[in-house]
Amino acid sequence: MREMTVREANQNFSQVIAAAERGETIVITKNGSPVAKITPQTADRSIDPEWRSAFAALKKSLRSKRPTGYRVGTITENDKYGDDAA
Repeated sequence: MREMTVREANQNFSQVIAAAERGETIVITKNGSPVAKITPQTADRSIDPEWRSAFAALKKSLRSKRPTGYRVGTITENDKYGDDAA
């Protein structure tokens, strides 16, 4: 894992991305404190444990929300056009 300052990362951004493509992780620092981490992205995000846990949390959150709108059954011609439609 390599560290570089914000300024260095800004001036050499294409090199930072190239390093990530090679599998390297880069920690970006500002005034000596880490502020960001650039890591390689897996080709299939579904095998990434961090992504899977975030996706599971999202699904759980969506299931806990109250449904909105009306739920209807099959829509008939009468529902669409009314009784007077010929």
